[in-house]
Amino acid sequence: MRVGGIDAPVLFAGAQGEYAGLDQVNVELPRSLKGRGDISVVCTVDGSGSNAVTVNLK
Repeated sequence: MRVGGIDAPVLFAGAQGEYAGLDQVNVELPRSLKGRGDISVVCTVDGSGSNAVTVNLK
């Protein structure tokens, strides 16, 4: 998982549990991202990257 261009450790990836077909990914965000504003998040699995999502970190 890359968040703001930085590798972020994935703590969990799998079925969400309540809604069929919904998966979740829990990621530990590095403190260096604090206050960076809009950043991109990209998940890569088996060499294929997801579409980028933009989030705002205050």
